Amino acid sequence: MDRLTPEVIRIGVSGARIVRVTHEIIEYIDQTGREQFVDLEQCARNWVQWKRENKESFLIVVPSSQAEIDAWDARTVGSRNTFDDPPWAEFINERSARFEFETEEALYAELLRPLGRFGWVTFDMT
Repeated sequence: MDRLTPEVIRIGVSGARIVRVTHEIIEYIDQTGREQFVDLEQCARNWVQWKRENKESFLIVVPSSQAEIDAWDARTVGSRNTFDDPPWAEFINERSARFEFETEEALYAELLRPLGRFGWVTFDMT
């Protein structure tokens, strides 16, 4: 899967906001006021494909079985970096939607914790 230049959504700027996170999607309003969504199942499928194609880039540091790794990958929908300025989470959808937040706390409160409640995870890029 080719990675695109991300579509950056700056949460809190020009009315951009997360509307809701469900098991299936992230609904949001972008800076232009358009209602958009990220399909989480599609992101998980794309992650598995992308990781398979780039497996030489990954190093397993915690002893895990292949079944455990596959189960984790099946729940991975994107990547994140909480130490960047601004902190962000990027999803592996057709637009490579990247949500940027004012603070790490806002990223977790508005996006990462709600995703976690539905079993979704993001790959830590720090």
